[in-house]
Amino acid sequence: MGSVVFTIAIAAPWVGVVVAALLPASAGTVARAAAWATGTGALAAIAARLLAVLAGQQPPSGGLWAGDAVAVLMLTLVLWLSAVIQMFALRYLRGDLRQRWFAVWANALTGSTVVMVCAGTVVTFTIGWIAAGVSLVFLLHTYGSLPQARQGVRRTGLSFLIADAPLVVAVLVLALAAGRDIRLAEVGSVSATLPEGIVVAVALLLVVAALGRSAQIPFHRWLPATLSAPTPVSALLHAGVVNAGAILVIRFSPLIAPVAVAMLVIFAAGAATLVYATAVRLVKPDVKGRLVFSTAGQMGFMMMAVGLGAFAAAIFHLIAHALYKSALFLSAGTGVANHAEQRTWPAPEPSPRSRTVAAVLLATALPVAVLVAAKGMLAPQATPASLALLGFVAFTAAVAVAAGLRRSMTAATLTAAAIGLTVLGFSYVAFLGIFEHLITPAASIQPASPWWLLIPAALLLGLELLVNSPRTASRMHSALYARTLAESTVSAPTRIGPARARQKEAV
Repeated sequence: MGSVVFTIAIAAPWVGVVVAALLPASAGTVARAAAWATGTGALAAIAARLLAVLAGQQPPSGGLWAGDAVAVLMLTLVLWLSAVIQMFALRYLRGDLRQRWFAVWANALTGSTVVMVCAGTVVTFTIGWIAAGVSLVFLLHTYGSLPQARQGVRRTGLSFLIADAPLVVAVLVLALAAGRDIRLAEVGSVSATLPEGIVVAVALLLVVAALGRSAQIPFHRWLPATLSAPTPVSALLHAGVVNAGAILVIRFSPLIAPVAVAMLVIFAAGAATLVYATAVRLVKPDVKGRLVFSTAGQMGFMMMAVGLGAFAAAIFHLIAHALYKSALFLSAGTGVANHAEQRTWPAPEPSPRSRTVAAVLLATALPVAVLVAAKGMLAPQATPASLALLGFVAFTAAVAVAAGLRRSMTAATLTAAAIGLTVLGFSYVAFLGIFEHLITPAASIQPASPWWLLIPAALLLGLELLVNSPRTASRMHSALYARTLAESTVSAPTRIGPARARQKEAV
């Protein structure tokens, strides 16, 4: 019974593709039917997991598919988010001539991603990976009559082509070494039969593919080029597609994790992207632009966790980011209105020096105390990587709390900060412990040293100090602002031709 339900979950979005493409009905009707098909798949994924738990078994796996914790978590997340976003798109694209196009390719992207996350063999994974990239490119072409959209399609397609080619080469090497398609669980044993130099080369090829799909340096330019995409497309992209890099590394971790240089490259690319994206986000004036670089920064943090060998933490952050970012994009219209209103407010008065010092001290002490207490009470057995990540999380929380307390430090705000940090800190550590229990790490890991976290932490602290310094007294602030804003600007043709269909403004 469980295997049947699991198969229904995998097949559901493909039913949506057929319905959206072939059903002779209005675009709104077929889009609604396709969304319900994907939603049915999400329910089937949950049911498959419940049946496995009640039977005291793991979800069905074997052949082309894997039914481990990562597959079940990602399957449920992908189907549920896609169904919610498609339901939102019913209203957003109502009456739009491209509504059917969106429904077809949104479900194709969902189905391809489901194939990828549930793949049991390297060839199945590669097919799902490439199909997801192709589906995204077609989805970005929803408003292909706009020059900005065409530029986004070109940049994304070229980046994916360059980054996906190494994945194909790596999979071919593994398949030829084994003489057949191999299960992902066998990647480690097959790589053990290869010369060390070949293993390092294959690991680096896989890393290149992961960095490309997650918009990490040096493949970071395709993501900002997608800004002109409709909001539902952006939600699917930022909540799902960019997370694929971490999935690739975790699936191939028996081969990648023992290669120290590959893990260091992952960490370095993630750290560089995190710092770069944070700097750009601070100067972007538009809401969607900030969301784009926020996504790039979050992907950088996730890849840093992967490079440290903290795969469970990476999956946890992946899921949390997907839920958070989809909610932000679907409420982007409200965010634009709020941002426009806030721009009319008078500039805040400079905080007294005493308040700034007190805010920094309290903001430093509160997150550290909460996370140390939570770790000691809920998960006393801490690895160096998890301790380092907790320290980095405490640092980022301290920056956020300090910014809030500098604006207003009263008994009410201090109480709210203490309660909020306590709830978030204990929840974070508790969920992290659950994910560490569910996800089995690779047998052999050569992670990047946790001490490397000091470099991005120092750079981020420098950015924060520079942004909050008196602007009239900081030439460096002005220079950095101009350079960063210019670097983040996506060039586009100045002439805009007439659209062939009624276009809605992509918020």
